[in-house]
Amino acid sequence: MDQKAIGIIIIFFSLMLAIFVGVVKDKQDRQIDMYIIDQGTCYLEDGTCLHQDTENSIYIIGWIIAAIMGSFGIYLLSFDSSKKILEKQERISQQIQLANQEEKRKDEFNAFLSAFNEDKKMILKRIYEQEGITQSTLRFKSNMSKAQLSIIIRELEKEKIISRKIKGKTYELFLIKKF
Repeated sequence: MDQKAIGIIIIFFSLMLAIFVGVVKDKQDRQIDMYIIDQGTCYLEDGTCLHQDTENSIYIIGWIIAAIMGSFGIYLLSFDSSKKILEKQERISQQIQLANQEEKRKDEFNAFLSAFNEDKKMILKRIYEQEGITQSTLRFKSNMSKAQLSIIIRELEKEKIISRKIKGKTYELFLIKKF
């Protein structure tokens, strides 16, 4: 059972208790009024006044308990968000963890790139950013001649750093090592 449902149940029972205490108090007051009407006085035969003899503390305690229960029920209703807060914190934690993993992969990739010259670095970065990039698209993004790009790609393929897959009249390029 969730916190909201428990809060509603507690509020319901607090209202029922308050009504019950009120009904019992009203019944006692009516009995006193009926006695006064019948006898014409509020004094008993032993001389005690019915108004002073009534013990109201039990009713006050009942109403206080009902108020405390009602307040607790309202608290449970209004602060049901604790579960949502925990879920949100968990999602944030997962996002931070994913971001840290992504940052680690980028750092590993940048360390990997440090072993290559500038042309190879640029080509590997483009392949890393867009896995499966076609050779013709890469040529336009790198501003290299077709021959120069082909030579570098063949070298990287020989070194088993990238792989090529035929796609129409061009090739799709993939990094063999995953980061």
